[in-house]
Amino acid sequence: MSPPRTSRATTASTSAARVSLAIDYEVIVVGAGPAGSVAASYLAKHGHSVLVIESECFPRFHVGESLLPLGNYVFDEIGCADKIAARGFQPKCGGQLRSSCGSYRVVFDFATNGIEPSTTVQVHRAEFDKLLLDHAESLGAEAVVARARSYEIDNEGVTVTFAHADESAHTARARVIIDASGRGGLVAKSEGVRIPDPELQKAAVFAHFRGIPRDVGIRADDTRIVSLPNLGWSWWIPLSDELTSVGVVLDIEEYRHQDKGDLDAIFAAAVNSSSLAAQWLRDAERTTEFRAESGFSYGTESYVGDRWFLAGDAGSFLDPVWSSGVQLALQSGLESAKAAILGYLQPSPRRALAAKRYERTLRRRYNFVRKFVLGFYDPATRDLFFEPRPYFGLRRAIAKVLAGGFDLNWLDRLRMKTFFLLGRLQRRVQLVPRQADSSSPVVGVTSDAL
Repeated sequence: MSPPRTSRATTASTSAARVSLAIDYEVIVVGAGPAGSVAASYLAKHGHSVLVIESECFPRFHVGESLLPLGNYVFDEIGCADKIAARGFQPKCGGQLRSSCGSYRVVFDFATNGIEPSTTVQVHRAEFDKLLLDHAESLGAEAVVARARSYEIDNEGVTVTFAHADESAHTARARVIIDASGRGGLVAKSEGVRIPDPELQKAAVFAHFRGIPRDVGIRADDTRIVSLPNLGWSWWIPLSDELTSVGVVLDIEEYRHQDKGDLDAIFAAAVNSSSLAAQWLRDAERTTEFRAESGFSYGTESYVGDRWFLAGDAGSFLDPVWSSGVQLALQSGLESAKAAILGYLQPSPRRALAAKRYERTLRRRYNFVRKFVLGFYDPATRDLFFEPRPYFGLRRAIAKVLAGGFDLNWLDRLRMKTFFLLGRLQRRVQLVPRQADSSSPVVGVTSDAL
């Protein structure tokens, strides 16, 4: 990794007087989503002073409702696992891929594939995010509802300017800043490090519904992904026994060619392109307004710089098909806090090591998940995702990734390389039926083996 970047937010007028200003907090965290609240919780739990600046009043609506079991360790590290369990969120034991017509189903069960822990939860993000922020405050973190406007970095710290709803401006000073401000990306945009992803330009339209039919038994609370024509897809995430989050994801060009002001019509057209999705939604009642997001995939040139770290969506975001967003946010929130402590809050010469390790970890994880996401949008590789027959232990490796195992051991990495190699071969030779994106009935089996 190259040496830490000199902040573009540092102004030429920074003076010795500025450098000598007192430190108000050890760390300022911008954003109180999962990444920001986890970072603040870990810092406060370990005795460090932290200010969280969040522009919205919690609770507030948000998507990204499906958690992954291999991220549960984060809750243990910050001490809120019992609070999450006590909240009674909907349990989750696996996920499903469904063909557009409904005749083909592949189940990824965590327990069957040796995933430990084998369960997690589906969450109302409004409740979940508030729980995490409340937990950070209970540990001693201070939080304010305000919008971070700018920051200046000097030799000894970071000065952040923020404004409350009445536009009154305030400043706070810390040793380091963690940008967890999501797509807003205060630091990421100021530093000019954000990179749009031209290969994953999609649009999503979504809402909550009551009365969506479920599978019976343990499969009732699975996240279900239904394939749509033109490599689109829809998500179906149970939030309670009554409510389900439903969204459709389309190519950005397909979205632009429709009337973007009529989200109801866009959603209906996508759902009706799948006989299975149309059947599930036929008697359902919508309980929230439609919302839309577009062009939401991007990367970054760097996750770390001089006295700043990017965590969660502030650093990068990938298409939500594998529910990786919250998982990556939780992990990077925890790791950014640890890197901040090692690099800036302890009397240690290990600052460069902390930055290098953080950058390398997030870069490797992002590149792997991105490859997995791109595979879903490749017709040949998508065929393999829908094929239940075993290949060299690939089922277990895929299930591990879908459980949040983005940091694979050497054997699982080899299995995934084999999987993507088979995807390339599928383009030329029909290894499995070419059926994953078809709306017509297919000859296949319903498989619970994965």
